[in-house]
Amino acid sequence: MIRILLVIVCFLTGCAPSITDTDFFREHPTDSEDTSVELAVIKDGRLSINLMAPDSLRLGASILWVEAAVDGVPASDGDFRVLSKWAAGAQTVSSPLGAVKLVRTDRPGRFEGAPLFIAPHGEEGYWQLQITYAASGESGEAVLPVEIQSSIWVQYTDGYYVSWVRPVHPVTGLDVIEFALHRLVDEQFLPLEDAGIDLFPWMDMGAGQGHSTPYEAPVHVHHGRYRGSVNFIMSGGWEMTVFIQRAGAVQDTVYFKGFTVS
Repeated sequence: MIRILLVIVCFLTGCAPSITDTDFFREHPTDSEDTSVELAVIKDGRLSINLMAPDSLRLGASILWVEAAVDGVPASDGDFRVLSKWAAGAQTVSSPLGAVKLVRTDRPGRFEGAPLFIAPHGEEGYWQLQITYAASGESGEAVLPVEIQSSIWVQYTDGYYVSWVRPVHPVTGLDVIEFALHRLVDEQFLPLEDAGIDLFPWMDMGAGQGHSTPYEAPVHVHHGRYRGSVNFIMSGGWEMTVFIQRAGAVQDTVYFKGFTVS
């Protein structure tokens, strides 16, 4: 029998404010394990699964992981997949990128990935995270309610969605950069595969000064995903302008403003 414990963190009146409880931190959480949040605990026979995240989950690609153990010993192997879903009444919309397989890390029993959270523009609903697992002879599925914070990482323009897929947390140096373009038709995201994309990364140094950085424009690889690279030459605050040209259409421009490169 599967047992699921949802963990809810309450803040008591009178506690000192935390930097993690700010819009800026939710959009740019650190990777420090000291700020990790336990989202749920799943018990299935000898198998226990702790579902964790660095901080609040956010719109766009959001890092999470499971810590799996068998009889208290970290699992050496297993198959863990997560699928984000947005729902409102009888309507359910799944992530256009499908279920994400969590990849085993160097830390024993830890499997990590970054599912994409994306919702219909301008509509109200609630979020679910579906997790399927198989490890040490146990297998199952659970659907968990989750809270998702707003962020800059999904933009909407001219009837379609532009999602920043990676890097989830940009770092100084050469990063693979990937965007996903999808249009929502009824309850399904359909890929846009015919776009040409160009970029303009910019670091504002203040007083009217600033600079760009070398990049390789993303090209379509599969299922609406466009991949290129960008060389962030400095840490600090950046913004990214994305120019999207589709056949027979006026060029669209979207902005990812105010993100931090570490």
